[in-house]
Parts: sequence; C-alpha cells; structure tokens
Amino acid sequence: MYDIYSDFHYTSGYRTDGGGGTIVANESIIQGVTLYINGYEWGPAVSRLILNTTQLVLAVDYEQALVKTNDVERTILAAYPSDSKGQKLGADQDSRYVTLELSTQYLTKAPGNKALPFQLDTETGFFNWAPTYIVSITDLIFTAANNYQSLKGEIRVNAIENRVSPDTDLFKIRNSFSGEYINPTTKQLEQQRLTYAAYEPENLKPVDLLPLIVWLHGAGEGGTDVEIALLGNETTALAKPEIQDQFQNGLRSGAHVLVVQTPTFWMDEGENRTGPGAGKSRYTEILMDTIRHYVDSNDNIDSHRIYLGGCSNGGYMTVNMLLEYPQTFAAAYPVCEAYSFYGFERDKNGSYETTTDSFGNIRYKASEALCLTEDRIRQLADEAIWFVHAANDRTVVPFLTVEPTYRRILKQGAQNVWFSYFETVVGLDEVDEKYNGHLSWIYLFNNQVRGVQNPTKIRQDNRYEPSNDTLGGSYKVIDDTDGVEEFETIFAWLNEQRL
Repeated sequence: MYDIYSDFHYTSGYRTDGGGGTIVANESIIQGVTLYINGYEWGPAVSRLILNTTQLVLAVDYEQALVKTNDVERTILAAYPSDSKGQKLGADQDSRYVTLELSTQYLTKAPGNKALPFQLDTETGFFNWAPTYIVSITDLIFTAANNYQSLKGEIRVNAIENRVSPDTDLFKIRNSFSGEYINPTTKQLEQQRLTYAAYEPENLKPVDLLPLIVWLHGAGEGGTDVEIALLGNETTALAKPEIQDQFQNGLRSGAHVLVVQTPTFWMDEGENRTGPGAGKSRYTEILMDTIRHYVDSNDNIDSHRIYLGGCSNGGYMTVNMLLEYPQTFAAAYPVCEAYSFYGFERDKNGSYETTTDSFGNIRYKASEALCLTEDRIRQLADEAIWFVHAANDRTVVPFLTVEPTYRRILKQGAQNVWFSYFETVVGLDEVDEKYNGHLSWIYLFNNQVRGVQNPTKIRQDNRYEPSNDTLGGSYKVIDDTDGVEEFETIFAWLNEQRL
C-alpha cells in the first residue's frame, strides 16, 4: 500500500494489575495511516492523521509522542478513538482507529510547516498532490480495550495515497463532459474535455426547484483531478450551511453547486498557455455545453437562477461567458477577474506578440486598442454582476482590469452592477495574517462580501474608496423589488436574481 517501509519499535514488559506503568511489546499496533484533509481559506492542509490499529483501543496518551510530516514536527492537539473517517467516538467506546488532531498554519507564518499536501508543478503551473507525504510517529501509547495493556507504537510511512476529506466528500457527483470544438487560434477542430464535481442538497423532492451556483477555479487548479479545484480555493464553503442557508425557494433552502475544471487554463485561447485575458477562451463553447448538460440532467435545478462566478482565471472566464452568452445567466460574481480592459498585439497567425521588459521578463505586447470596447461594455451593463477585488492585488492589477471596467459600466447606465473593493486581504482562519492581495476570494468564501462602492460617487468623481472596515464599501445594495430592503451579503443578492 505504501511506497516506503514501515518501522515498529516497542519495549518489552507486561502489565499485570490493569493499571500499572509497564508497556507491552506488540508487533503491529499501527498498520496504516490515512491523511485527513481540510480546505482552509489559504488552501488545503492535513489537519488529522487516522491510524489503523490491529487492536481495539480505548484511550491514547500522546504526552511523549512526536509526530512529523515530511520531517517537520507537528503539534498534537488531541488524540482519541475514532471511526475510519476520523470522527471522534463517544466516551468509553473502543475502536481499531485512532485519530490525531494536528495544528495547521498558513505557510508564510510557518515556512517549515508541511501540512500542505499539494505541490506546484513549475512546468505546467498547476498544483498536484505531492508525490510523497512522509508521516513519522514515535512514542504514542495506546491502551488496549481487551486487556488494558499499554502498547507503544512507532511508524514511518508515505501516506499520500491514503486520503479522506469531509469537505470534498460533500461533492458526491463527479463526471466529465467531452466534445469536438474549434480552436479559436488555430481554427482547427479538436477534442476537448472538462471535468467537474457537483454538490446537490439532500432530501430533494420533485417540487424542490433550487438555483445553481457555478464556480470556475484560478490558474493553479487546472488539470484533470477535480479535487484540486475543490480544495485549492476553499470552494467547498459553497456547500456548507453558512452560504447554503442564504438561498431560498419557498420553505426550501439550499443551492446546487457545480465546480468545473479546465485541463489547461480558462485564459487559454488555443495555445496551451494562459493568455493576457483579452480574447475568447478556448473553452467557451464546451463550458456552456457542460453547464447546459448538467442543468438538463437535473430536474431540481431552476434554469432561471444560474449564477456564474470564479476567481482570477475563472473571473476572466466569467466575464468572457457574459460577453459570449449575453442574458444567459441570472447573475455573475467575478472575483479578482483577469479580463483585460486593454488590448494586446497579435501576429499574422493570431498569436499574441511578446516583448521583454527592463527586468528581463517576457510580457505580452500592449496595443492602443481597448479590449473591452463600448459595445462590450454596454453588454456588461445590462447584466447583473457583483465584482470583488483587493486594491493591493499585484497579480491581477485593478487599474488594468476591474477599475476601468466598472467605471465604464456605470457610465453606460448599469442599474444592477456592484463592486466590493477591499484594501488588503485578511481572513478568519489566521486573524493576524495579511495575505497576498490576490486572494480576495477569501472574503467570498468567508461570507464577508457585504459592502460595495457607491456607484453615484464613482459616476461623479471616478474615485474608489477600498475598505476592509466596511467589507468592500460603505454603500449597501438595495433590493430593487421594494426599494427598501438591504442585501446583507453577496449571496443574499444572488438569491434574488433571476432571468
């Protein structure tokens, strides 16, 4: 099962009084380790280790134990008999499974922390599961349930292939959609395939008609393993009660969630690389067909309430889909969207021209033309959109993307387009951490997108006022059905949008 050897070391001795201090030798008390993975606002982490033991265990003593992952020490927070999924059992219940809860931290705060089970492939630009995740445990003491003996267990093993994740388990539907489509750059017919995972609210009745939330991942989560797309941006928060409970249809709450994964990048225009976000995506038609196929195969989805969103590359794709399929989605929620306001030069073959800057970096060559022309801006002004961005984003720079885009949309008379603009990115899992400014999706998944920029003030003086204190802006979105009620969050607003 594992890639490298397992070690078991024990001291000899026998306990005879049922309560003494003697430790008993045992050949195989720990026979396997499973990684328990949670999605956090900053990414996935191994938060627990589930040990498969050869004997029924009643209690665990970890006072002297040492646990390392990839040779870096981890702090044990708790240890207890559990089920095979790592869930704690009741008092006095025994089990052949023991779970160790471990501390987790954002990597910039603890650079040596090896909780992260992903590894960035520098050639493709995608995150993948790390090829090895070495778990070593020493001096962990188990109390055997049948004879109250104390058993010492030690192990060193590569556990990367043994994983459970209660977060991704919420997305029980896993599938793909394939077809032949024209490559927008080469103009050749090619076979394409998108993978996807979906969450479906439980106990649906035939009369339950609920909206569909579509999420499109960022650049690092491309590939063919949809678990990467689910965990990379804490996308699984969309399937949890805090967000689910904000979607209503009569007495029934909840929403379907569809997470679609591209094999390369949403910003790939046909060249197997991420483009500058100034043209039509290679995956435009197949994404639309994938969404339609999923909606058509599910009688409990309200086709008039499909909400499209994504971050970075996925934010670009959200805008791209609004332009290519106007008045198709009930609302859109692009986060740190990378659709360029400005245009770029192309060569005679349709490929983007590049240049080298003063630092030796290869850049796409800018043109004098605008990518988002007046006609395209008018299209966006007729949609229901809620943008989210952080002012200190240095990956998708706001003054090249969302700032001029939103300003021009307002000047076209948009009535239902909003913008939550934050100064920096701070979260809830690591309250003292200031994250990279690109990670503004943290606010979305933490249900903190609430205030917006005042559209009247922007029309008047073109000025933005990014704000963390007001969670995106001092203005509140008003329900246009009654002109009075304020929408508390972006999800409450989404819930009211329909075609």
